[in-house]
Amino acid sequence: MVEVKTFGDGSDLQLVHGYGEGGFRVSGTRHTGSLVLLPREAQQWIPPENLNDLQFADLAPLLGGSPPPLFVLGAGGAPMHPFIDLAAQFREHDIAFELLSTAAACRTWNVLMSEGRNAAAALVAI
Repeated sequence: MVEVKTFGDGSDLQLVHGYGEGGFRVSGTRHTGSLVLLPREAQQWIPPENLNDLQFADLAPLLGGSPPPLFVLGAGGAPMHPFIDLAAQFREHDIAFELLSTAAACRTWNVLMSEGRNAAAALVAI
């Protein structure tokens, strides 16, 4: 498992401490498989078999009643698909969309949380 630098104690924030081996270590808890993260919640997520088929409607129920203004997708390895339609769907809901590899998304997530940002992330297990 690859360790991820974290900032401060994070209190109850869901910080990613490691990833790899098909899962994540978030705030001291090992999770197998992919995850959706909110600042204070980590939940299992089963992405579509073909990630290119991912739609906003697939993720909306996991984002709560008031979705955060920023969404980060950690798409496994280096993203080969631009997810243009998905990004447009997020913009239609006034949510900024950021596409990264899972490794980069984990690091970015921790920085966002250290800055007190309101965000959500979907992380594909690697």
